[in-house]
Amino acid sequence: MDRKKVEQFRLALFGRMVMGVSHEVDNYLSVILGFAELIQIEGGARNKTLDGAGKILNAGEKINTIIRHFSHYVRPHAPLHEPFSPAEMVADCLVFSKYDLGRHNVNLAPPESYPARLLTADRRDLALALLALLFNGAEAMASSGGTLRLDVSLTNSGWEFIVADEGPGIPPDIAPSIFEEGFTTKSGIDHAGMGLPVARYLVSEAGGVLAVETRLGGGCSATVRLPARQ
Repeated sequence: MDRKKVEQFRLALFGRMVMGVSHEVDNYLSVILGFAELIQIEGGARNKTLDGAGKILNAGEKINTIIRHFSHYVRPHAPLHEPFSPAEMVADCLVFSKYDLGRHNVNLAPPESYPARLLTADRRDLALALLALLFNGAEAMASSGGTLRLDVSLTNSGWEFIVADEGPGIPPDIAPSIFEEGFTTKSGIDHAGMGLPVARYLVSEAGGVLAVETRLGGGCSATVRLPARQ
């Protein structure tokens, strides 16, 4: 694994999410167009005009944030360790992936809370690793749907991110191969067998480890453990 393969995977995965981002942007554009038309019709009603202008401004800011963050995460870059809020990074990931996950009839249950402390790592690389794990978990439930859970915690041992799905788990005969580049049990151009290998590589680059295992009672969990650097 090298950075060239990572960046190829990054472009492919974010290219896959363009439809979802377009969907989010279109929702806010509908607000802008709708209230712009209302202002045009109710131009003499001061309160309605001010209320509509406020909604237009808010929707415009939402669109700007989505596009700016998407452009930031998709851009190839050299690894950079910097402090950041995991809550903000996860929120961006959920916006990017929500539409695509919904196509598999998968409901995403985000963390109920986040540690207040900042995490020091490459924000864009960790986001890419988490997105790969989210899509991998959602694809495991493509035939049945269900809830995909994401939890974030911090202990004395370090940071822990857990993506837990409700799929069939990992068959024992393929378990040794899941981190091999190009290995996949799925068909289609979206499945190149690079999600788990890239995720493990990026987590390792951050000084952490990635473990994927079948859970008792069904489903699979992918656990990212990272050191709690100051």
